[in-house]
Amino acid sequence: MRRIGLLLLFIAAFFHVYASSSGGKVGLVLSGGGAKGIAHIGVIQALEDNDIPIDYITGTSVGAIVGGLYASGFTPAEMLALIASPGFAEWSTGQIDPDYLYYFLSQEQTPSLVRINLGKDSTSIKSVLPMSLINPIPMNMAFLDIYSRYTAQCGGDFDRLFVPFRCVTSDVYAKHKVVLGKGSLADAVRMSMSFPMVFEPIELDGVPMYDGGIYDNYPVDVMVDEFDPPKLIGVNVGSKDAPPSSRNPMSQLEEMIMQPNPYPFPDDRGVNIRIDLDEFGLLDFGKYQQIYDIGYRRGLEMIDSIRMKIKSVAPRDEVRLRRDAFKKATPKMKISQVNVTGGTEAENAYLKSLFTPPKGEKTLTFDQARDAYYRAISSDKLQNFVPTPVYNPADSTFTLNYKAVVKENYTVGIGGYVSSSTNSMLFFHTGYNTLSFKSLNANINGWLGQSYLAGQGEFKVYYNTRRPSSLTLRVVGSQLKYHETEKLFYEIKEPDFIRRSEFFAQGFLTIGPTLRSRLDIQLGWGHLTDRYHSDLGDVTTLAGRDKGVFNLWQAALKWEHNTLDDTALPSAGSRIHAIAMGVTGKYRYTSDNPLKPGAGCNVNWVQLDMGAHHYWQLGRRLAIGTGARALLSTRKLLPTYEASIVAAEALHPTPASYNLFTRALRANSFATVSVEPVWKLSDSFQVRGAFDGFLPLRQIQPDTDGPGAHYGRWLSDPEFFGELQLRFKLPLGSVSAYGNYTTGGVGWNFGISIGTYILAPRFLGN
Repeated sequence: MRRIGLLLLFIAAFFHVYASSSGGKVGLVLSGGGAKGIAHIGVIQALEDNDIPIDYITGTSVGAIVGGLYASGFTPAEMLALIASPGFAEWSTGQIDPDYLYYFLSQEQTPSLVRINLGKDSTSIKSVLPMSLINPIPMNMAFLDIYSRYTAQCGGDFDRLFVPFRCVTSDVYAKHKVVLGKGSLADAVRMSMSFPMVFEPIELDGVPMYDGGIYDNYPVDVMVDEFDPPKLIGVNVGSKDAPPSSRNPMSQLEEMIMQPNPYPFPDDRGVNIRIDLDEFGLLDFGKYQQIYDIGYRRGLEMIDSIRMKIKSVAPRDEVRLRRDAFKKATPKMKISQVNVTGGTEAENAYLKSLFTPPKGEKTLTFDQARDAYYRAISSDKLQNFVPTPVYNPADSTFTLNYKAVVKENYTVGIGGYVSSSTNSMLFFHTGYNTLSFKSLNANINGWLGQSYLAGQGEFKVYYNTRRPSSLTLRVVGSQLKYHETEKLFYEIKEPDFIRRSEFFAQGFLTIGPTLRSRLDIQLGWGHLTDRYHSDLGDVTTLAGRDKGVFNLWQAALKWEHNTLDDTALPSAGSRIHAIAMGVTGKYRYTSDNPLKPGAGCNVNWVQLDMGAHHYWQLGRRLAIGTGARALLSTRKLLPTYEASIVAAEALHPTPASYNLFTRALRANSFATVSVEPVWKLSDSFQVRGAFDGFLPLRQIQPDTDGPGAHYGRWLSDPEFFGELQLRFKLPLGSVSAYGNYTTGGVGWNFGISIGTYILAPRFLGN
């Protein structure tokens, strides 16, 4: 069979040489232009449909991406399918598929708007500026998957690809372009598309290389110098010579950075295809079908002009035969060795250990290497982690040489939440984090607001066990004020309607049973205090204060499976949780009212908290979340109705409802259902809804003949909450306008907010 394959390859090559020589070989030049370069694929499809040969390719930036794919044997249909895939959308935007990340290792989300990594000697501004707007992490594995096998097949010589290829990158230090025709195809393409401030550059011989369009965005001269074919076809999708838009910073950046190449297109040797795509931006990859269609139509329009100058043909069947033979000879990805440099000796050793083959195996598959890669970056300690593959022809395996860029150990952050209601606050963060076989994560967080004060200290040690695990000690102190009402821009007459204080310490062992799940075994002690008006029904009388104090011990077992794409504002994925908790301790009640005697008692209860939430994708822009939760508790009622209702667990569907005291949404045991439609009008603007039904198993009701409380009828008092929110995404956080309605006498509430509302952990909360 191998001989037959070689024979077919020889025959295909013979006919290719014959066909091309009959009219002269043809070079295809592809310009840069960001997402506009998708039109290149449409033009290539038009050329293939009309048997126009492509014997050489040169490309810059996106032209290098398309040219590199075609040179590697990708058909236009395969290239378009790649760009249309979720994977391409992720690496082109810097987003990471949550299904790949280890949820166990992910950092807890905070209200930080700015988070900075600092080292001991970090005194310059370079310590705080990001290297790129788009996270390069997901792109690394994507390019390894796409290009590495073809680099191996050609032996690092781009002349031996399916179509000989050259790509252009820029050395901004020496201020000239660099033409790449050897080495790693993935690295070459990455260098060519590293647009400053957008995609982080990678190095060539220790020098960072940037977008080839800086010095040569339309490499016609490279085609002539490197291959000198008798015939040329050029496709230029770069911006026209026009002033950049004052409202489009990307167009301004493009104009400042990109320098025109004065080399004239040799019209006597071919056809220059100009495609006007100025209505599209550099990052409009989501409009791939529109851009492709424009390129295809433009290619068909130019076929007659091409035929007048290019007489050679390349029959589609012959091209397909050569392509199939080329792909058949491409080696599979088997990884026999992994090396890591860039970090300290301990950091490199730890990262390398993650790529250990399974027991009984000598090599890793690409999927196994990808899983290890995402485990490495899940801790958020790596700024970049770049693989360079080296093919070993002796055993047909690959060696992956990773260069790690490890973030500095010290972090500081600032953020907060600004609202028209009373829950505005500032947030502060400082931390120290290491990366090793026993990684240390120590953080101190602080919240400062009108209605909320909190401090949190956490000390965590990660262990590189077969199932990732960690030990954590957490100490939290907080104070939350509830208000009688929450209206837009209102005056607070009584800011201390209810004041809840917590101080607790918890220790827990955490295990990551699967990629997207975690199991916590938790022990804790807490001191909880509630201060509130003696008469919750009429706070204007200022009848005095009551006080309830809990001193509690806690033991809990928590399991969670989480694939949500965002903690605060999800639109895809699911979350399932189950928490079994036992609580024991003492409770003490006192009152400013001398007619109310104090009381104390032992408290003991167990509770089970279960819930599930899933987002269903109904279209590219529309998703609907559905969820249900049940809290079952043996908690008993306290000496007074006010004490019982204040201490009860509450439903807070949205941030706007959090510090609003709503008795109708409080119970010791209850069930909820929720529906959350999410309509993404654009990448920056979305409409979100939150509609919740709340059903207490038995409502807490006041006694008619005293200050005590009793349970009402079973499953007889449903309540409802609904909110509609308009949200605009900003570079730092987001701004939203909302309106909500709560039954039980609360009514309507409206407001605006900026930022993300996330509080410190609660002692008894989820």
